[in-house]
Amino acid sequence: MKKIISLVFMLLCVTFAAKALWLSARWEGTVQMGKTQQILKFDISEARDGSLDANVIAINGKATSIPCEASRLPGYYQVEIKIPSMNACFTGTVLNSDCIDGTFSQNGKEQPLKLLCRDYDTGEVVAHIRPQKPKPLVMIDSLGNEKIIEKEWKGNITFREVKFGHDDVTLAGTLYYPCSNCPVAIIVSGSGTQDRDGTMFDQQPYRAIAEYLLSRGVGVLCYDERGAGESSPLKGSETTFDFARDAQAAFDFLMDYEGINHSRVGYIGHSEGGQIAFINAASDPRVAFVVSLAGPAVKGRDVMVKQNLSMLDMVGMPYTQAQVEEIEGMFDDIAGMPDTTALRESLRQRFAASTLQRYTPELIEQSVALMTTPWYMTFVRLDPKPYLEKINCQVLALGGEWDFQVDAETSFNALKASVKNVRCELLPEHNHLFQQCASKLESLNYATQGEISSTTRALILDFIKGVYTKKQ
Repeated sequence: MKKIISLVFMLLCVTFAAKALWLSARWEGTVQMGKTQQILKFDISEARDGSLDANVIAINGKATSIPCEASRLPGYYQVEIKIPSMNACFTGTVLNSDCIDGTFSQNGKEQPLKLLCRDYDTGEVVAHIRPQKPKPLVMIDSLGNEKIIEKEWKGNITFREVKFGHDDVTLAGTLYYPCSNCPVAIIVSGSGTQDRDGTMFDQQPYRAIAEYLLSRGVGVLCYDERGAGESSPLKGSETTFDFARDAQAAFDFLMDYEGINHSRVGYIGHSEGGQIAFINAASDPRVAFVVSLAGPAVKGRDVMVKQNLSMLDMVGMPYTQAQVEEIEGMFDDIAGMPDTTALRESLRQRFAASTLQRYTPELIEQSVALMTTPWYMTFVRLDPKPYLEKINCQVLALGGEWDFQVDAETSFNALKASVKNVRCELLPEHNHLFQQCASKLESLNYATQGEISSTTRALILDFIKGVYTKKQ
């Protein structure tokens, strides 16, 4: 997705990919102590409430157990491990599921230290995540029995590699088409550069959805976004409206495709993809249905403010009314200041004065650069309401109870107020990726929570198969 969740609360973006936060593992790195290189090994344990415990379990292979004081710093993705008996401290940032990058200080001297997640037995670097690989594709026969489909895709089921586009943009994808006259859904991804399978953390959620629907009589078109797979490269100036044009090109392609029932073509959009589906359905009466998976239905400014506060709530970090106003002020600037030069300067001043996060000059400049990109500014300034009011097709809106990125209740209220034919379903214990999670805190650990829930997929299937907005 376009932006991996930032290390800074202020930079949280609507996204379908996030850093793994579950830190319970063995972590290892090498530092210079005197004239020799020393290997430091830490055992870190993370409780369900987010608190940390750590021990240095070895120094250059010598068995030992040195107690440490481990905690999170403001920003949640930053951790601190103090080793009082060594007069040492490690401060690092969680980069992904197998790396914490930071600084080791001892007796006033600092040096970089990168901790890698190691397998206890083999010593190899591992990513402690749970893959979400699609199960073998099955077909449901007339008696309700499952039958694994062979690689040759025998019978009526077909899949074809396709290409389509507009202007100078070419998009490549896969069309899964089980039978004539079936409904067909176009999967539109959330913010970011995703291939047609939605590959991330060794997971393929879009392919999992496509194959589930395909085996039950619903066609699906998945495509590589600009910059991914076989599609055209990114230009760097794209906004939500450019990606909406890409999704429209996919729809137009299906309208010209031989054998497809043109009255049963719609969208499945996740996160920003849901917003794109709203935009396209508002202007094209041919759209038969929209499935919104956590699609924002309020102003981007409001989404971002709520997102930041929800993140603070979920990790148990208290905040004051002044800090709420600090967050609101930043996004008010982006929403209301048309002069980009003036906006950059205002954001620099706000970051420097922030009471929520400690910012280095380098991080301030990185943050300002990100928040003044065309995509980011467009997202914050976009108001979906005028589009929602023009939608005439049937809409299914799904939201997760533990989604801190797009608040389900807020979006549901906006949809019910503006869309004529909308059904909203809140999924208990589900996160932004529609994974059913064991706890609220674990819902942040997208890489560890497995596949999209069967409940989500069943709701999508039942809705699409029940949509007949036009006479055949």
